[in-house]
Amino acid sequence: MKENIRSALRSLGLTSSASSAFLTLISRPSASATTICNDAGIPDSKVYYALEELQSKGMITVQHGTPNLYKAFSPKEAMSRLKDQLTQDHVEKLHKADELLQMLETVHLRAQGSSEVELAYIIKGTGNVLEKMKSLIQDAKREIIALIFSPKILQEIREPLLKAEQRGVKVGLAIPSSQIRKTPIKDLRQVRHLHCECCALVVDQRTLLTVSNWNSADIHAMMTQDRSLITLAIQNFTNPSCCTRT
Repeated sequence: MKENIRSALRSLGLTSSASSAFLTLISRPSASATTICNDAGIPDSKVYYALEELQSKGMITVQHGTPNLYKAFSPKEAMSRLKDQLTQDHVEKLHKADELLQMLETVHLRAQGSSEVELAYIIKGTGNVLEKMKSLIQDAKREIIALIFSPKILQEIREPLLKAEQRGVKVGLAIPSSQIRKTPIKDLRQVRHLHCECCALVVDQRTLLTVSNWNSADIHAMMTQDRSLITLAIQNFTNPSCCTRT
């Protein structure tokens, strides 16, 4: 059973030394590094690296003294903390994969003879713009950031945003204070006051859609995957001069 546990911990990303150290700690109230070395068979040169690894994953705690005593959290709490760490690592890897995809697509397009890579394209017509916004929201996998100054656009995308959050997508919405009072958006966990007159939608930190002339009949939008523009839109959401917490 102990070997199965060590094997399972290694499969979840722990080193062999950290797996053995945790198995030793989970079977006793607390232990010093020397005791862990002796019981787990870990070399002196590796035991502190193993304990630092377990601390970084939130699986153990340390009581400072002479000597320091290390204690494992309960199995339920330790595994919960490890799962949180694995989820965070997975999200970060997905973001890196998205960034890699964009670089690979650029290289691929250039290899096909295109000297200029298209950075953006324009969508014209109210219906087309709204349908594209809804489509992007429905296809979102991880995160949506929406800065919506237009009440009309907000009304159209409110339900898709609620459904996105219900299926586990992290949704951040910024709208004017007047709309917060009028629009039923209480089911969204992150809503901010929007002070800038802008309409922008960022999906999975990969695609940005910005809307122009939303109060006229000549509504149109620009959609891009340019990293600089996406970063600016995200920064506006956290910038107090543009958005503040409700």
